[in-house]
This record gives sequence, structure tokens and C-alpha cells, in this order.
Amino acid sequence: MKRKLIFGLIFGSLLSLSGLAQDLTTADAVIDKYLTAVGGKDKIRAIQDMTLSATTDIQGRTMETETKVKMPNKFKQTSYMMGNEAGGTTYDGTTLSRAMRGQTTTKAGKEAYQEFILNHPFSEIFYDSLQVEKKLIGIEKLDGNHTYDVELTASGNTWHDYFDKDSGLKVRRTTTTESPRGKQQVEFNYGDYKAVNGIKFPFTSSRKFGQFEMSSETQSIKLNKGIDDKQFKIK
Repeated sequence: MKRKLIFGLIFGSLLSLSGLAQDLTTADAVIDKYLTAVGGKDKIRAIQDMTLSATTDIQGRTMETETKVKMPNKFKQTSYMMGNEAGGTTYDGTTLSRAMRGQTTTKAGKEAYQEFILNHPFSEIFYDSLQVEKKLIGIEKLDGNHTYDVELTASGNTWHDYFDKDSGLKVRRTTTTESPRGKQQVEFNYGDYKAVNGIKFPFTSSRKFGQFEMSSETQSIKLNKGIDDKQFKIK
């Protein structure tokens, strides 16, 4: 009986150590697990273009958003309220133009390209080429689940991505932005992952900053349908 008890304690300890050994120890390992979980690097790199349509609830009003991405360097996102264009962002491969509330701002060069990449649904695949610094902060519990907290830095900007420890999927991003009230943390949450052509996309998301929160739901995703370069022309 005593031998069985000792054996049970040793076996239990080994199982516990085995579980600890499964924890990932580097940011690269966490990101690699995520890219595998959503379908793999090869499938992501095979994406030539994509069109994503989504609806967003903003304090009882619905905003429709269409996002188009064409590799290697074109992006367009347009938002509509009650059928009228409310603003958008276009990157033609050289210049990034953002129009909102009658105001237009532009960026060019590396800064514009970096924003284009970070708007790609799977920006992680480009982190090495952008020389994004990656650091695994540790394991944090979010909404009852354990996640890996990865700190990322590029061109002086820092943000944190959180990946579910079991599934490997990204569930949250936090970043800091400037506002009329000073610096403010913005929180993005992702969920309801579904496969499109063998690649998993989050079909629900939310954005929270201060007391303001809005939630979005993806309506459709189309991959490799062919998008004319003319659609990315800056007016």
C-alpha cells in the first residue's frame, strides 16, 4: 500500500512537471503556434487578395465596413453609415491616405507600409521582415482562460497580443493611442473563429477605449477572387 502511494505521488509529480514543460518559452514559439492554429504559413502566404465585409454596432447605430487587401502592398477600407460613406483608408503601395469627418491625412514610406502590414489580418507573418521586436511577458488569465502575453515593438510603438494557451488563437490586442484627453489604452478582442478556404478568421471582434465600446461581426470573407489595382487609387 505504501509503495502504491509513493508511486502515485511520483507519477502525479511527473505529470505536473510534464504540464509545466509544455508551456512555450519564447515569443516566436507563441506566434508560430498561432500561425499553425489558423491554418499554417503556407496557406497564409498563398493569399493574393481578400475582401472582408463586416457590420459594427456603435451605440445603437450600424456601420458597414468593407476591407480589401491585395498583396504585396495595397489596402483599402471604407465605412458606411446609413448608406453614406463615412470615411476610409487607402494605401496604394506608396502613400497611405485616411479620410474622416472631412479631414484627410497622409503617410508615406516605411511608416505607411508598416500600417498597411498591421492592418493585414495575419500581420504576424511579416514581423521578421518589419524587424518587429517580440518578447514573451508571461502567462495571464483573461476571461477565465490562460493566455500568453506577447509584447511587440516597432518604430517606437509598443502593443501587446494575447494568445490562448490551449488553442493558440489570438484573443486580444492592447495598444496605446493619443486622444484629446491624452494617452489612452485601446483594447481589441477577437473570437468566433471560423475557417474560410482552410484559414481561420475571427468572425467577431470588439474595440474598447475608456467607457466606449463597439462590437463587430464579419458577414463575409472572399479570398483570391482578383481585385483590380484601380480600386486602390487615391483620389
